[in-house]
Amino acid sequence: MNPREEIAHDLPELREDLAFERETLDESIRHDYSTSDTGIVPLNRRRPMWHFMGLWTTFVAGFSYMFLGFEIHDGGHSLASTVGITLLGYGLYVAYALVGSYLGSRTGQTHALLTRSVFGSAGSVIVSLFVLVAPLGWVAFQANLLVTLWDGFYGWGHVFTLTLLLAGVMILNNLLGFTGISVFARYLVTPILILWCVYLVLKVFVSDGGKLGGTPQGSGLPLWVAVSAVIGFSMWGNEPDFWRYGKPRFTWPVPTYVFAALWFVLFTMAGWMMADLSKSSDPAAIFRYTVHYSLFGAFWLAWIIATISQFAINDGNYYESVNAGQNLLGGWRLWRRPYTCLLVAGGGVIAADLVNFHFLNGWFKVATFLAITVPSATVIMAVDHFLLPRLFRISRPLTRVPAWQDAGLINVPAVVALLVAVFFGVTGSASWPRGWLESTPPNSWGPVPLESWLIAGALYVALVAVARAVVPNVKEALAFSRDALVAAVPPGAVVDLASEAEGGVVTATPAPAAGV
Repeated sequence: MNPREEIAHDLPELREDLAFERETLDESIRHDYSTSDTGIVPLNRRRPMWHFMGLWTTFVAGFSYMFLGFEIHDGGHSLASTVGITLLGYGLYVAYALVGSYLGSRTGQTHALLTRSVFGSAGSVIVSLFVLVAPLGWVAFQANLLVTLWDGFYGWGHVFTLTLLLAGVMILNNLLGFTGISVFARYLVTPILILWCVYLVLKVFVSDGGKLGGTPQGSGLPLWVAVSAVIGFSMWGNEPDFWRYGKPRFTWPVPTYVFAALWFVLFTMAGWMMADLSKSSDPAAIFRYTVHYSLFGAFWLAWIIATISQFAINDGNYYESVNAGQNLLGGWRLWRRPYTCLLVAGGGVIAADLVNFHFLNGWFKVATFLAITVPSATVIMAVDHFLLPRLFRISRPLTRVPAWQDAGLINVPAVVALLVAVFFGVTGSASWPRGWLESTPPNSWGPVPLESWLIAGALYVALVAVARAVVPNVKEALAFSRDALVAAVPPGAVVDLASEAEGGVVTATPAPAAGV
């Protein structure tokens, strides 16, 4: 394990940190542990806690989370109600995220590579396409929001052209893999965002706190719809992609999520406050007011803060899509990770056109779709890895990434459970195109993302129980890879990189075949 301190305390530790990042930069550019040949992050490449605190702060802070505050304000919720909605939604997200983080840290694998072992080759393609496409909607939204900010600051116009251009350009940090996005976050973006947010919120309470009472007139945004929006803004879905670089302990990410929660709530509050004080419902006008209010009218400073924070958020969105693309394409002998980045950047440009200029309420549909699809797949994989050995003594070792030709074909119970959960979630959140299947008000469905995750996990357990009763070889029905079928695994054991390092479980498997 890497012996570095969990929190950096002095300049020598920062110099050591940068030296470590330079050491790992080449592997981050070439493969970033995202193909079957190099698909597991070794334990000596794990990062300390302060890396994740910096990274996750950029994922929950900035102008885009002020936009969430605008929407809740315009929906007719008071400041106290907004704080409650935000805490509830973020708390539900963290309940899921801890499971996804633990899965990634114990296996060292990306979300997409894990699907190859758990869902089988055909199932992995289905899930990887979800993971590839869904974050591009967020790429599109964040790019358009940045252009809207620029237009609000300077009246530049050309919103359509600049949105498409930025959606592609924002891939740049991902060319450097996890090293690129994490260094950018903790050394540049996070300190600026924290200082600005603290000043803004304190100024409001000191100077204008008496003006914030009461409930604003609004559209009547229902409670559960607002909570689902918060979950969508919080959600990444591919938590294993990031936390495979973390320590393999269930509670290890908790301080990071708590630290990030503070900034998530404060930026949402800041958005509500600015919407209330500005007396406007136009995001561009509210952002202009924010600059005058908190940055002394220094639009050049606002431009810097907005640009770096939006780039940092899209680092995470693109990282998710790139890793899914690497699962699908990265094993080809002549293929390189930068090619995947360029291909995904093209997808981001297409999404920028569709989400912002063709879909009604595109931001909400993107938020809810991502909060349902990828997390449901994560829950199924966590159930498969942690619960099936205990419930049914079915243990699938996750110590290797199978080549495509060695993976099972399709885990039918997993794919069926996923599709049912996604159908329920998209219907319950009224996110089908052109209002299809929207006869029931979405608020009557409750916390739809949470219900979708529970449906995915529970239905998978039920279908596995049925498979055990009717299928002669349940491991083949669950798409165990060739290596996993012949591995000597103790009954009921949870087998992964961490369990082998702890000396608790060692599996005997044949050498993997060469392939992609």
